[in-house]
Amino acid sequence: MTTIQEGKEDPVTFEKFWEMFQESSREFDLQMKESSREFDLRMKESSREFDLRMKETRQLQEETALQMKETDRRISEVSKQIGGMTKSDGDLAEEHFFTSLASKMTFAGQHYHAIDRNVKRKVGDLEGEYDIVLYNDASVVIFEVKSKAKTEHLEKLVTKKLPDFRTLFPLYRDYDIYLGIGSMSFDEQVVERAHELGIGVLRQKGDTIEADTGPVRAY
Repeated sequence: MTTIQEGKEDPVTFEKFWEMFQESSREFDLQMKESSREFDLRMKESSREFDLRMKETRQLQEETALQMKETDRRISEVSKQIGGMTKSDGDLAEEHFFTSLASKMTFAGQHYHAIDRNVKRKVGDLEGEYDIVLYNDASVVIFEVKSKAKTEHLEKLVTKKLPDFRTLFPLYRDYDIYLGIGSMSFDEQVVERAHELGIGVLRQKGDTIEADTGPVRAY
C-alpha cells in the first residue's frame, strides 16, 4: 500500500522552469510594448502641443510686429504733424513781425530804408540764415524770430549768428550791428538775459508789436 505525503510539492523540473521563464518573458515583452506604445502616444501628443504652441507664438509675434509697425507709422505721422504745426507757428510769427517792422522801418529810435526776410548765404563751408534784417547806411539789425523764445536762442544769436553775419556779408563788417528777438511768448529769464546782452525784445500785443529797445546796444 502506497502512502501519499501531504504538503509536499513536486520538484520543479527544467521543462517547468523553462515554461515559467518563457511566460514571464512574454508578459515582460507585452508590458514593454504597452509602455512603448503609451510613451509614443505621449510623445506624439506632446509634439502636437509643442507645434501648436510654436504656431501660436509665431502668430503672436507676427501680430506684435504688425502692431509695432503700425505704432511706428502713427508716431511718424504725429511727429510730422507736430513738426508741421511748429513750422507753421514759426512762419506765422515771422510773417507777423516782418509785416510790423516793414510798416514802420524803425528800431531803437533809428530809421531803416531796407528790410529783408529769410536772408541766406553760403561762403565756403560757412552757411547762415537770418529771419529778418533791417539796413541803413550805418547800421544793421538782425532779428531772430521764434514761436517760443529760449535763452539758448539769445546765446546763439550773439556767439554764432552775429560773427557769421560779418563773415558772410563783409559789406557790413564795419557797420554797427544791433540784435533783436521776436516771439509770441517769453519766459521771464529770457527777457532778463536779452536785457543783459543788449538785445531788443519784440512782443505781440493784440494786433500790434511792442518793442522793448531800452537796453539795446550796438555790437
